[in-house]
Amino acid sequence: MEIPASNATRLFCLYGFLVTSPLFSRINADGKIRQVTDPTGNVNLSPFQQWESAYECLQNISQSCSVKYTLTEAGWMNVTMADKADFCKSGGCGEHTKAVLTCIHLVKRDYKFTNKATVQDLNFTIINGCGFGFNGTTFISDARRISKNQIAILISILAALFLLMNLAD
Repeated sequence: MEIPASNATRLFCLYGFLVTSPLFSRINADGKIRQVTDPTGNVNLSPFQQWESAYECLQNISQSCSVKYTLTEAGWMNVTMADKADFCKSGGCGEHTKAVLTCIHLVKRDYKFTNKATVQDLNFTIINGCGFGFNGTTFISDARRISKNQIAILISILAALFLLMNLAD
């Protein structure tokens, strides 16, 4: 049975509408409208949505914290030794900053701030600073990072050794 051209066109348009409409809607898979106030409730299917949710986590600002202590994309917390008591008190900015970092970790685990600090680096800075005192800097670990240049050099050395072993025979 052949479908007339006008019905085939209608069917094609209906199919196209049904396929593209979820792509442009602002509704999550569970049917709820996206909540900007809770980025962890977003369905993070793409890297763009993960970055968007991490940005929304950073927009969570506490009224009890000074603007000086607000965590930004820069990753620098701007806390000094004199600010330790105010920042680390129970219910203070330290707890709020940890909550923001947890939010970022939940929506984008590999998030790096502008200063190349990770969520784990900032958590370590807060824990260490509240225990021993802040020095105005953010701890950034290099131990678990290996650069692309180091990997390229390692692969080149291994390839050269492989060629030397095979050419020697």
